[in-house]
Amino acid sequence: MRRARRLTCMLAAVLTLGSCGIAPTEVRDLGRPPVISYSPTWVTVYLLRNGRLEPAKIPVGSDSAKNIVDTLFRAGKQPPKAGLTSALGSFSHHDTETTRYRDESQRNDPAGNLGYRLTVIVTGPGELSREGLAQITCTIRQNKQESIWSVEVTRLFPGPPKTWGEHTCFEYRDLAAKGVRLPP
Repeated sequence: MRRARRLTCMLAAVLTLGSCGIAPTEVRDLGRPPVISYSPTWVTVYLLRNGRLEPAKIPVGSDSAKNIVDTLFRAGKQPPKAGLTSALGSFSHHDTETTRYRDESQRNDPAGNLGYRLTVIVTGPGELSREGLAQITCTIRQNKQESIWSVEVTRLFPGPPKTWGEHTCFEYRDLAAKGVRLPP
């Protein structure tokens, strides 16, 4: 019995180490590896030409509010078309925060949520010009018209935090370039 057990164990070891039943083959080249491709999302950012808002289409990885604002600041440093500039040059985008609007007359009604406010937090010295506020506000409103009702811009540092209040693109209609229709 002991001998049979020993023989069985040795046979199992030989089979395990010996062969798995698959014959080895040479390495074969089957061509290029698969590649995941994507087509970028295009967003409209508002840059300035002679102090007037002009739209420019820019590709982005996603159309999240953060990516849209990042794209606006990046496009201001490397404009996609000759002659376009930005009033955001000395500022950097730090963060974005979304908060809900509520209709205070319907406090307990969940349907009282009307829309969202996007707070854009920037860093940089000095004051943000009206043109800079218009660039941020109209870029967000152009790409997020349905959900974002107003845009608030706040500087975090240097110095004490400062807010430039809530804005809609409608208030900057006088800054639109000739033939440009701004979002609400």
